Order: sequence, then structure tokens, then C-alpha cells
Amino acid sequence: MKNNITTIITLYKTPLEKLKNLNQYKAFKLIIFEQEGNLSSKKKINKILKRKFEYLYSKKNIGLPKASNILLNKVKSKYLLFTQADILIDKKSILNLVKIFKKDENIIFVTPTINKKIKKKNNISFVKNIKAACMICDVKKLKKIGFFDDDYFLYWEDIDLIKKINLSKFKMVLANNIFAKHQSSQSSKDNFNTLYLRSSNYIYGEFIYDFKHKKFRIIKVVRKLIQNLFLFFFDILRFRFKNSIIRVFKIYGILKFILYFFKKIKF
Repeated sequence: MKNNITTIITLYKTPLEKLKNLNQYKAFKLIIFEQEGNLSSKKKINKILKRKFEYLYSKKNIGLPKASNILLNKVKSKYLLFTQADILIDKKSILNLVKIFKKDENIIFVTPTINKKIKKKNNISFVKNIKAACMICDVKKLKKIGFFDDDYFLYWEDIDLIKKINLSKFKMVLANNIFAKHQSSQSSKDNFNTLYLRSSNYIYGEFIYDFKHKKFRIIKVVRKLIQNLFLFFFDILRFRFKNSIIRVFKIYGILKFILYFFKKIKF
């Protein structure tokens, strides 16, 4: 069964100690995509993992959705494990997740219970929402329906995907008694650039989601823009400089969406 599973993971400025977590996937084929990577970085990863893996990279950060779609196209196995460097899960749990696909031919995703170890009577639950940080996917079904939308960059692409699944015949399953740990927000180094990516792209993704799902309102964009401009000056006056920087990043995210909006609409 383990030969039917490929682990795919996207890295971005991942701390070296977190890369050690990838050794938990040594029983499975591993494909890595590194944002802003290079062959020198591959050598560093190789020293830590000491195992074979396929390495792909981009010179600039192209966003999680694009990287994930590139990885998906490289997968030849029946199942893939979509995960992150700050996820902890053992081999037995992964194999048990795969067994759940036998319960229904329309299952597309199976996820472990994350950060909660409460045994339940029902081993599985068919759910309308999942935590996409760690999930086993049926590759054939995923390629049929499509993975993440490339228009997103870092946030909201999972919410968009889940909505798409719920509108299809496919089903998602939560494994109640199979567990994983998520060391949240520890898969990338906490620095200025990471703060910018998170702050700007969360609000950018929110507006793209609204736009794609007919929830878009111009008044919301204007309100958010004015609100963050006001809070920027307020934080400056209160000497909350980190908060003021975050406000600038959010404003940039809003302006980035406005540019996206004008490119998409037809007059």
C-alpha cells in the first residue's frame, strides 16, 4: 500500500529543524517544491533527510496554489498526502487513512483529527469542512475536479476547494480516531517578508473568494481600505509600529485585489 502514496509538500523559508519532520515520510515517495529555492538549498535538505526525493523549485514565490498544482501533476501514485513541514503524523496513521477510501467510492479527501486526541465511537465522519493542512487525496478524482485555484496565493484557496467539493458528488471524511499534530505557523521563518506575505495575501484572498462566489461588494473593499488607512495613522500615533506595518501590508493586499478586479471584469 505504501507504494501507492506520494507525499507532496511546499516549502518557503522553512527552518532547518522543521525539515527533520519530513523523515516521518521515509516510507513513501516524496516530492518537494521550494519557493525561492535553488540547488544549494536542495543539498542542505538532502543532508537532513538522507533519502531520495524529487526536488522542484521556483526562483520567486509563486504562491501555494500554483506550487501545489505543479506537484499534483508530478504524482503517479493512486493517493497523495498533502502536508506541511509543521505536521507530525506517523506511518501507521497514514496507512490507516488510506484504508478509509474503501468505505465509499466517492471519497476524495480523508483527514486525520488534528491537535485533538479524543476517542470517539464512530471511526469516521462524513463532513462538509476539513483542515487541509494534512489530507490524503485520491489523485484520479482530484485531477478530475481540479486542485487549488491559481488566482489565490496563500490563503482562502482551501476554502474555495472545499466549496467546490461540496458542490460535487465527492465526499470528505474526518478520521475521528487517527491523529496528527499541527505546530501552527511554524513551517516558515517568522520574519518581515513572511509577515508581509501573510498580512497582504489573507485580505487579498478574502476578496478573491467573494468575487468568485458572488459575494463581492465594492462597499466592502472601500470600507476595508479606509479602515486600514485610519488604523495605520492611529497605530503610528500610539507607537504600535508593527501594527502599522501590518496595516500597510493589508492596504497593499486590497490594492492588489483592485488591480485583479479590473483585469477580470468586462466593461
